[in-house]
Amino acid sequence: MMAKSLIGMTAQGEKAYAYPQAGDDVVVGFFDDVARYLAVIRARGPKTGFSPAEISSILALNGAPAEWKSEKSEDHTPAKSSKAAKETISPNQPATYFSFSDNDRHMIGWQPGDKPFVFFLLPAYPGQPHILLNEWQVARAIG
Repeated sequence: MMAKSLIGMTAQGEKAYAYPQAGDDVVVGFFDDVARYLAVIRARGPKTGFSPAEISSILALNGAPAEWKSEKSEDHTPAKSSKAAKETISPNQPATYFSFSDNDRHMIGWQPGDKPFVFFLLPAYPGQPHILLNEWQVARAIG
């Protein structure tokens, strides 16, 4: 079924489709019939991040899980100061970042700490607009 576009580029041809799957919603965004992003959003159950086993199955949607690279962001606990610290996307746990490259594509993705979604993006594709996003924009669009 049609879904709300997550990155707001409908004028450039963005179309999004949502598919319910095993308690999660899978949202796939297309530009000119080429899938450019994928969001897996926990729709039912506890609103927590995905387990390593769940992440492995999600990674398999785009390539063999063993071919993905992942790393956790560093924990940047702010030093005490008189100014209020800015709120982060997920203050409880660091984000995990993913990347995958083969001959035809380079994909990136992230799970923002303990938030109930994971997001993947194909930022560049020949003949199509480049997509530049950050975690805040995606978290805001997903809600």
